Amino acid sequence: MRPRAREWRHPFLATTKQAAREETDALIADEYLADLVYNALLERGEPSKVSEITLEINNPRISFPVVRRVLSDSPRFLSVDRMWTLKARYLDRSRPTERNLVEVMQAAGRALDNTTLATELSEVYGRPAEVYFPLLSKVLKNEKAYFRTTHNEYGPIAWLPLVDGEEEEDVLFDNSLKRADLAPYADAPKLWNEKGYAAATRAVVEAVGRPVPHRVLGVLAWLTLREDYDPRAHLVSCLADSSLVWLSTGRWVTRAQADKLERLLEERGALLASEDGAAADDFAPEEPAAAIADPEPTPAVAPAAPVAAAAEPAVITAPDPAPVPAPAEDAYKSIDVTDSDLSALEQIISERGTVVDASELLALRYEVVAGDPSYRADVTTLTERLKSDDRFQHVGAGRFREPNSLPLFVFSVPEFLAFPDLQFVSMDGEIMDEEIEDEGFAANLRQEMLNPLAQDVADDEGRYTGPGHEPGASVRCVVKSHHKEIGTFPLCQIPDGFFPADAPVVEIVVRDADGNPHDVIVNNDLRLVFNLFGLYEALPHDSGSVFLLHPAARPYEFRFEARPDEQDPQAYVAPQRFSELLALREQAEESGDVATFDITCEVLAHQAKGLDFVQLLTEVNIVRRVTRRKLASILSNYLCFFQKPGQPVWRFDAKKREMGTDRAKRKYLKR
Repeated sequence: MRPRAREWRHPFLATTKQAAREETDALIADEYLADLVYNALLERGEPSKVSEITLEINNPRISFPVVRRVLSDSPRFLSVDRMWTLKARYLDRSRPTERNLVEVMQAAGRALDNTTLATELSEVYGRPAEVYFPLLSKVLKNEKAYFRTTHNEYGPIAWLPLVDGEEEEDVLFDNSLKRADLAPYADAPKLWNEKGYAAATRAVVEAVGRPVPHRVLGVLAWLTLREDYDPRAHLVSCLADSSLVWLSTGRWVTRAQADKLERLLEERGALLASEDGAAADDFAPEEPAAAIADPEPTPAVAPAAPVAAAAEPAVITAPDPAPVPAPAEDAYKSIDVTDSDLSALEQIISERGTVVDASELLALRYEVVAGDPSYRADVTTLTERLKSDDRFQHVGAGRFREPNSLPLFVFSVPEFLAFPDLQFVSMDGEIMDEEIEDEGFAANLRQEMLNPLAQDVADDEGRYTGPGHEPGASVRCVVKSHHKEIGTFPLCQIPDGFFPADAPVVEIVVRDADGNPHDVIVNNDLRLVFNLFGLYEALPHDSGSVFLLHPAARPYEFRFEARPDEQDPQAYVAPQRFSELLALREQAEESGDVATFDITCEVLAHQAKGLDFVQLLTEVNIVRRVTRRKLASILSNYLCFFQKPGQPVWRFDAKKREMGTDRAKRKYLKR
């Protein structure tokens, strides 16, 4: 049996109220995770490996390292012959069967169906499960001892609130509560009625923002409904509501709160799986984990009573063998990835239905994790093997998914972002909007075109040309209207190497201010980022909103920070002006014969003080998509556009509009 580890502690927790809250959240996450693991072992019905338990849970956020950690930390589990099982399977066989039946329910902390109960009794007594079905059929009919859920699962009636007392003080006493215990819920919604138990429970839990004991909720409901309150209907109704999650300690959280716990567990798993001192032994401990507690005292109302001490088989209590010195790393042979291994890994990814890290696959198939001597070599071997097999699609940073499982739209530039290939001829028969060679550009336009804000998808340098960027530093990004409208972003504003570049199409995770993950796709070939819709909701401006991207510990994870009070001076377009440009776009589309030269004239005619190149490019692109070289050619080639000496802005001289192009530029025309 492995030595017991102390409870996991986040390395950055400080001695503040917020830190205390974070630590409490971590403990509640432990409770939630232990329930997931317990349910997985119940489902399997036999001792299992860590990898088998993790696969049974089948949640992308619940990784091998956190499952292994909770198995070691929680007293609900035992290690037997290098497998993990439930401690409740070693109850005292000399006791009456019905007593052990109740102990099985209490240890699970949840209602169980006949099949599961029979299987667990079979594990306790070493007899076939079929022996217990007649007994269960008879015993569980006793409504004074058990309740039944809508899914034909059973639990002890002792989990229900006691509301037989006539006076409030009696009911509080029967439920081991005091008036002070109800004080935190004074402002909670009072929506109780005999047909809305689940909705009212959810409202209270949401309002309180932390797990709420069911007994407390029962007493709150009784205080409103009195003789109309039905304890059995209350619990059964809540258990049938998918928006509520029951913890084995008899407390409720909402599904949204459970999602936050899963995100915390996901982050913990990443920390445990990292090679930077986060392997399991780096957190190794000196004492067992403490019991879960809230920062504010709440009554102890867990339905699960401690499993009675029982004489355990000798194989469990036998002392651990003397430690053997670990051989040198080169003494460990790297894994041999066989065809059967690949088939099993293919099935794992298929069942997950999402992207899976190679380190997680290594743990699930071979039970090799960070901290093991051969880990580095093994994860490299497995990654390269998966990359070379058509059954797996590498999506960057050592992560894989099923082939052809990414949405098709991430493999091509959206038509909305395409630059139209239009030709126009003036009344004098002159070809309009012709491009010229870069050598013919006026002033410093060649330098202006290297500005990342001037570049765009299908119109960039193929590399980052902005200011220097330190590895690990954040990136400032500016969104223009056409990208905000369809949830995309051009890589021309992202320094090379900021996103993983080891695959043509990379899948990353970007977390918003609340920590919610957003699956984002980076097409390195197209140099375009997809799926930013949800994140853009935090940006106030149609064009010119600013956000920051912060790298996280994992190479494929980033944090999105909206800057609603900041607007980029070159890309920002005021709402009134934006509406005017949209009207101009509509006119140009309806007319069909408006050259980009004409659009440029209209834009600059409205700006008496002129616009610099990026500002002008931004406004013209709202009316019609235009490349930077085409606009630079128009500015350089037509006599009506000019700059004053020493000033970067472009102006329009309406008197010269009919003078046409500069003859000196003809030698630069592209033919």
